[in-house]
Amino acid sequence: MALLWGFLVLSLSCLQGPCSMFSPVSAMDLPSQQQMSEQAQKKLPPLALLKLSNQDLGGHAIPERSPGDCKGTPTAEETRRLAQAMMAFTADLFSLVAQTSTSSNLVLSPLSVALALSHLALGARNQTLQSLEEVLHVNTGSCLPHLLSHLCQNLGPGTIRLAARIYLRKGFPIKEDFLEQSERLFGAKPVKLTGKQEEDLANINQWVKEATEGKIEDFLSELPDNTVLLLLNAIHFHGFWRTKFDQSLTQKDSFHLDERFTVPVDMMQAQSYPLRWFLLEQPETQVAHFPFKNNMSFVVMMPTHFDWNVSQVLANLSLDTLYHPSLREKPTKVWLPKLHLKQQLDLVATLSQLGLQELFQNPDLRGISNRSLVVSSVQHQSTVELSEVGVEAAAATSTAMNRMSISSFAVNRPFLFFIMEETLGIPLFVGSVRNPNPSAQPQLQEQQDSPDNRVFQNEKADFHRDKTFGPDLKLAPILEEDYPQFSNPK
Repeated sequence: MALLWGFLVLSLSCLQGPCSMFSPVSAMDLPSQQQMSEQAQKKLPPLALLKLSNQDLGGHAIPERSPGDCKGTPTAEETRRLAQAMMAFTADLFSLVAQTSTSSNLVLSPLSVALALSHLALGARNQTLQSLEEVLHVNTGSCLPHLLSHLCQNLGPGTIRLAARIYLRKGFPIKEDFLEQSERLFGAKPVKLTGKQEEDLANINQWVKEATEGKIEDFLSELPDNTVLLLLNAIHFHGFWRTKFDQSLTQKDSFHLDERFTVPVDMMQAQSYPLRWFLLEQPETQVAHFPFKNNMSFVVMMPTHFDWNVSQVLANLSLDTLYHPSLREKPTKVWLPKLHLKQQLDLVATLSQLGLQELFQNPDLRGISNRSLVVSSVQHQSTVELSEVGVEAAAATSTAMNRMSISSFAVNRPFLFFIMEETLGIPLFVGSVRNPNPSAQPQLQEQQDSPDNRVFQNEKADFHRDKTFGPDLKLAPILEEDYPQFSNPK
């Protein structure tokens, strides 16, 4: 079972007028646009190739909707392109977060961030709207808020819960059209702030607690005095494994931090797990799909080398690298660590580097209010719990699978993961795990226990360690002998 919660609050303050003071996180705290551009050029990974133009992958022009057409049902092509855009935005966002993070583990919900930005796009105009669309990899005239809203309404019925809300300062003039569209598309009902910080914080945190079923408490500790508008959204994912892990098989095992050190973890095990997995040649990465019910999956990307970074693994990532239509489930002996991760992030600097620095300086948000507004804070929090509970697979499926040969897949070294909606290919959550038990004292392992040594003794599993990461991800041939026989190090 996987339990995940993502929550984001986007705060807006007045730039001019009666409440002209900037909040503590404002344009005064940010580098200039020229400096930010130079930093972005230096720090951004080579993900520009993921930018979607007005051509699809086959070179055919995609007609854009006119503003009056946005209420219609999205076409299959629009849905496909939105999924591509979400994957590209996920790679951009997570790569930048990982570059500046000092945490051994990371988790965030790109869908939650995209929902907040598309909610803001309802009121954005001119260059501000164009910047939002570029960062989210969609075309001008794409009706982004409407497309994303429709997509979310069809995600994993029974497993995903979305909630949104708008908090307004009493007396602040906000446009009725923005409020109407916010409620219709995102279910965000407006609630007035009392002006009493302690009472407002209690009300906001109580809503967050209820929206995340008690898993995120005391999310906000303070509100800047000049805050006039808060946009909040929450995502709750509760997924049951299609094939559960037997709790009696879970035991302490070693997770390899690098070639020398390990930490003990609670490792879930299964003797014959229906797993879809394959090997990417460049970078040398194993990809596995652990299926949930309702077309969801826990996707693991585990590089075969220890000396990798997130940007290298995600460079040029696309849906095609995570999915292969001819790939079938294979009975596999698996080891998967139990996880409990929690992350709180301030995304102002990250979104600025992505190209949204204007939001925090002088945005055009006249679709929200005629007052000059500035985004003063973007706070995001996610939690992940991964455990054994699930639903038994059908007996017929198990019998058929057991006739096949058994391979092994051990998630016992640093890895990336996604929670994916498989039908559309939408990433709900993304994370990286370098140490699933950071409170434990690392232990020096015996040289022969190294997973690298065990794997590379097998000639068929030789991944050519002297290769460098290439510019493109390439799928290795899907052959029986291409599945390396990983062993669980003891």
